[in-house]
Amino acid sequence: MKILHIISGGETGGSKKHLIQLFHDAPFEAELLLLTEGAFAQDAREKGIKVTVIQQQGRIDRSVNKKILEHINQNGIEIVHSHGPRANFIMNNISSKLTIPWAITVHSDPKLDFMHQPKPMAMIFQYLNRRAIKKANHIFAVSTRFKDMLVSYGVKEQKISTIFNGIDFEELDVEEEVIHLKNEYNLTEKDFVAVHIARLHPVKGHSVLLEAIEQMQPLKDFKVLLIGDGPERKEIESLIKQKNLSNQVKLVGFRKDIPQLLSLADVSLLTSYSESFPLVLLESANAHTPIITTDVGGVGDLIINEELGWIVQPGSVDELAKALSEAFVAKKTQSLQQMGHLLNAHAKANFSNTQLQNSLYQNYQSMINETI
Repeated sequence: MKILHIISGGETGGSKKHLIQLFHDAPFEAELLLLTEGAFAQDAREKGIKVTVIQQQGRIDRSVNKKILEHINQNGIEIVHSHGPRANFIMNNISSKLTIPWAITVHSDPKLDFMHQPKPMAMIFQYLNRRAIKKANHIFAVSTRFKDMLVSYGVKEQKISTIFNGIDFEELDVEEEVIHLKNEYNLTEKDFVAVHIARLHPVKGHSVLLEAIEQMQPLKDFKVLLIGDGPERKEIESLIKQKNLSNQVKLVGFRKDIPQLLSLADVSLLTSYSESFPLVLLESANAHTPIITTDVGGVGDLIINEELGWIVQPGSVDELAKALSEAFVAKKTQSLQQMGHLLNAHAKANFSNTQLQNSLYQNYQSMINETI
């Protein structure tokens, strides 16, 4: 069984990690096709993944269509699996010429994928992406909520399989790195440290987090590290200054030492308006770090009760501030650490990379059998 995964290649967050992990000891042969050369391609090659780059000059560059179709036909591919709108657009254009199944994993809400684009352009891209999703032979939804969302968009329910994301859980030995990070960011044992790992993008809800922190003032021992980069960097920097939060909030940019940063933290934050099944939550669980998250995507499938973390409504400053305050108190009463251990045990039992791979394998096999 030979699977070709297609994705833009400019990703730096969850979808990149999802794919690179998916190739590790997979029960099927797989190849990665990217539409741009860069860090994604380099990291994948370093992991021993077979990578092909067919360069595309923007979303409207249709010259890659023929090249990708030729690559599929010449390399014995049995299933094409696309990730993200750009790859979906291309597959939609060439799908009528394929004799093999095409699958899509929906990693985000198509309505919110183009929030940073001018409205007319965003509406066009949203329409094209949703049309591609409806046309694919099979859709993988990474949460129960996402399956319901896809059905509401007109995707036939029998074409959708719910498959939760997973990671390779491991015990982390990062004590020395954590000490170094505390020195780097001038943190003490008294400090309550929260980390927020996300692209600096409107959908990630950074402004709501800053309002919640402002509402909690004054808490001098409360520190937040914003990890990531993106188009909203200047706006977020400006908000931090306007709200006089420079002593509490540090904008540290893109980092690769995510396990160490999560191990440093007392709590991990996710404040997005939309997600699918964020890998950062599983990475937090791997680090035994409790979570405060908005009620998006599949987070309810992971945090099934209050013993495992906090779930708040997207955009709710008051609920987020309340959860942060409760976590702050929980550290002082030493119950926060126990929450992290419970989260780790639950995630290990239900969201492993092996479970993800086996579920995909079974679905791939069914798709191939249906075409025979």
